[in-house]
Amino acid sequence: MDNIRKYLDWNDAYFKIDREERNIAAILYHILLSKWPDNLNKFLQLIPGMSSIAMNDRGVGIYFEYSYLRDLWAQIDGADANGKKRELIYRCLKPENMVEMEGMSTLEFNTFFGAVPKASRKFIQSPGNWCIGRFKDNYKNSDNEQFLKVCMFKWSFNAKPDIVIHTSYDTAVCIEAKYVSGEGHYPTMPSEKREFKTRGIPFVRQTRLQKFMMRELLGINTQFVYLVNKLQSKPEGHIVLFWKDVFASLDTCSCPTFIQEWICGFDDSSHSYL
Repeated sequence: MDNIRKYLDWNDAYFKIDREERNIAAILYHILLSKWPDNLNKFLQLIPGMSSIAMNDRGVGIYFEYSYLRDLWAQIDGADANGKKRELIYRCLKPENMVEMEGMSTLEFNTFFGAVPKASRKFIQSPGNWCIGRFKDNYKNSDNEQFLKVCMFKWSFNAKPDIVIHTSYDTAVCIEAKYVSGEGHYPTMPSEKREFKTRGIPFVRQTRLQKFMMRELLGINTQFVYLVNKLQSKPEGHIVLFWKDVFASLDTCSCPTFIQEWICGFDDSSHSYL
């Protein structure tokens, strides 16, 4: 049997057909770290109101598939770790049934939020492990505002923006990188989508969740960039940049040949992979 490449008569490099957004975002991440700090500052200058930043600030950093909330939760330890985790959840959600929740055991608390794969008797589990299908009945249709906030809180612990540039501990640029696909929405599971439709709650845009996560939950003053090949829609409050303009502004001379050739394709309409 012929292999698929032979059958399709494909004898060229993979990058010419690569549609994987994470791979392209990873290349940008690599380039931003190259020629330090020149490339980073060249990128920041594409954002209105931004200027070069002092690289001696210990808060400066670039992160790929940013998972701050997930990792911050994992650092909560010590004798009163469960108490700290509960208090964190109370402060963020401000539940109307606070008195009831304070009286719950660890198992009951985890069960209330439908923790998966199963509720723990020992540890308060991460909101990222809460299950909408299990906790939805604890919030009646009259509690849709609270229900939505719990959902967004849960999603935020699993969300991973493509690239986040910390210009200090308390300021950042959050980049949502798109190539072929459009903006994603929450929820993603069919059963959860049905629940939202039944309740009459609009789906939550990916970029809205990122704002909630960065600004409200993490308290980071963030500018948001929507990086695209072609603009399908413009998220509110986002600065739109195009791949070809970004790559054209950066020094890529030290990049491997395949990356340089790939980048050239972003500005050449004759390429079939655009």
